[in-house]
Parts: sequence; structure tokens; C-alpha cells
Amino acid sequence: MESPIEKLIEKYWNGETTLEEENRVKSHFKNNPALSNESDYFRFLKKEQEIKFDPKVRKNSRRTWLSAAATIAVGLITAALVLQESNKDPFEIDDPQKALDETRRALMMIGSGLNEGQSYAMELTKINKAKEELKEESEPL
Repeated sequence: MESPIEKLIEKYWNGETTLEEENRVKSHFKNNPALSNESDYFRFLKKEQEIKFDPKVRKNSRRTWLSAAATIAVGLITAALVLQESNKDPFEIDDPQKALDETRRALMMIGSGLNEGQSYAMELTKINKAKEELKEESEPL
């Protein structure tokens, strides 16, 4: 059978206690510091209530927030400048003669690649032709 304090503790954990009942639970663990999870919890709550407000901490906190805000602002400005520069087309050439020269150079590069590929294709044709000749020779008559 459960004791009245155990029922009260269960009610406390279910969030159904009144303020008076909560104080009874807290005083029970204060007066009976047994080694249990509940007593550790209530000791922790008591220590947290004893923490005093320190105005110096608030000033440091304000500086931290201002530093973070300044860092974000610098980051946003940098991102805006980078995006502005990246909107320019790096391949845009205003001078028609330079554009023609670049186009010729690109086509020559593509053409040389095609010629190289064509030479490999010729080699493959020779290999396939030799393979078929060997096949014909090895077939029985």
C-alpha cells in the first residue's frame, strides 16, 4: 500500500498538485534527504533558486549579442558584394574581334579532339577487320 507522500509524489510528477502540495513534497525531501532521484532533483531545484542575479553578467551578455549581430551584419554585406560580382557573366566579351578569336580557338580545340577520336576509330576498324579475317580462316570449310 502506498504512503500518502508516495501518492503526493506521483501526483506531483503528473503535474496535478497544488502549490501547497508541492511545498509539502519539497519539504519532505528537504527533511528526509534520502539517496533517490527525487531527492537529487529537489536539491538541484533548491540550488537553482539560490542563484542571484549579477548585473555584470548581463553586460557581458549584451556585448556577446552585439558581437554576434555585428558578425552577422558583416557576413550579410560580404555575401551581397560577392553576389553582386557573381551576377556578371565571366564569359561575356564586349569586343567582337576578341569574341571571334575566342570562338576560333574553341573550335580548333574541339576539332583537334575530334581528329584524335577519329584516329582511334580507324585503329578500331583495323582491329575489327583483322578479327574477322582470323575468324574466316579458322572456320572449317
